[in-house]
Amino acid sequence: MDMKEDGRVRLNVGGQLFETSVFTLTRYRDTVLATMVEERWTSTQQDQEIFIDRDPTNFNRILNFLRDGAEFFIMPKDDKTVEELRKESLFYGITDLVALCDAFLAPFQVGDTVGWRPEAIPLYWRSFVRYMVDDTLTLPFIYDRNNHILAKCIACQEFQDPKSTYLVEINYLDWEPMKHHMEIMTADIVEMMGRCCNVSWDNGQQIHLPCSALRRASPAEER
Repeated sequence: MDMKEDGRVRLNVGGQLFETSVFTLTRYRDTVLATMVEERWTSTQQDQEIFIDRDPTNFNRILNFLRDGAEFFIMPKDDKTVEELRKESLFYGITDLVALCDAFLAPFQVGDTVGWRPEAIPLYWRSFVRYMVDDTLTLPFIYDRNNHILAKCIACQEFQDPKSTYLVEINYLDWEPMKHHMEIMTADIVEMMGRCCNVSWDNGQQIHLPCSALRRASPAEER
């Protein structure tokens, strides 16, 4: 069939139009999209659409994976979207993307690179600032008992006595940019502790956190 790799292909996915190149759609062979183009498209059909009866929500991500490959693809940051992306990847037969989704959804292990879940940042940022400011803490969740400051994990029984009898005064307004920085921070898991883990940030500081506050970093974020 007459095909040019730089030829443009219009796809109507569930009523939403996408336009890409033959090269992108055939970059990964033996996929539904590659087969569809090879069997149903010629260079004389650039103004025609190929209709695909699927939900278009994640199709941009499908195309970005085909364009960028696994090394540079930015994974979504929430499990629900990754699960939906995995389902679409299975339909299109893009096995490398299915494997990437499976790795993202797998339980954490020592050595994994992780980041903050977006929905956790508004809940954790003040505690995280306190941990950053007070280097006696490895647990950022503190409370006062009989005028003595103690720390305890909110998800397990881990407990710390920082040997401190005072609270470091923090002006949280000055630290609000931390919320933005937390969106791009990554850390390595150095110890698994049931539902929690100890992670080491780029500056060498370690902190104990519930796994539910963290997400697996994509390969592009680990670069």
